[in-house]
Amino acid sequence: MNILKVLTEKRIKGNIGEEAAAKYLKRLGYKILYRNYVADGHEIDIIAEDREHICFVEVKARGEGSKNPYSMRPSDAVDREKRKSIITAARAFFASNFGRKKYRFDVAEVYLDYKNKPTKINYLESAFTLNDR
Repeated sequence: MNILKVLTEKRIKGNIGEEAAAKYLKRLGYKILYRNYVADGHEIDIIAEDREHICFVEVKARGEGSKNPYSMRPSDAVDREKRKSIITAARAFFASNFGRKKYRFDVAEVYLDYKNKPTKINYLESAFTLNDR
């Protein structure tokens, strides 16, 4: 069974966040190459292209919930293990997709209201690099 098809509350929020991030990127002129790209058991939420870069985008969707200034940002969940996983999938992507563009690893923080409607997107370009593993 494909884990991405199991609709837990977390997966529902993730799907909503990924859709919102993809629409956001399209509005900014990015071309969406892949959604939920999987290679060697590792997944990248969105692979997009702008004029200069191939962008490997990790989407983190969270409810707005607490206004506590000490609460974690969604991007804080992109820990060392998650970065390693994304980098592994990105290397597999490059092995099968030749090109001369630069690349970067971005994170899209999608904030949802209590009805899981996206209210804000914070897009972090170059959120991490190959050396941040």
